[in-house]
Amino acid sequence: MRARHRSCGQSVVELTLTLPLLLLIIFGMVDFTLAYTTDVFIRNAVAEGGYYAAQNPGNVQGVRDQIRHELRDLQPAITDGDITITPCVTGASGPQTEITVTYTYHVLFGLAGSGPTITLRNGTTVPQFGGCR
Repeated sequence: MRARHRSCGQSVVELTLTLPLLLLIIFGMVDFTLAYTTDVFIRNAVAEGGYYAAQNPGNVQGVRDQIRHELRDLQPAITDGDITITPCVTGASGPQTEITVTYTYHVLFGLAGSGPTITLRNGTTVPQFGGCR
């Protein structure tokens, strides 16, 4: 009977020592997954903005609206300051539009308490074959 009692106490000590590490790993995986998913959303929104810019050269507000529409579910919401659009830049193949989206992702389960942030950035360069208007 004594051997049982000792092993039961040993199991509690082992659980107490390993549980925080396991929870840290699980929460880290959840945070990484959410940050990666947000990065994919931003990449897709930049691609949609680039597609719109290719069809509508020089329409900066339209590109911005397209990107904001694609990222409408992000929390906190993306602002116009996070979207940089440079139309009609002279490139090697002619005029092009440069689009960059920068988003600050707030980590949910950070060790710092207040929640550290990660800067996610995606961009594209779209040729303007018909020239800029």
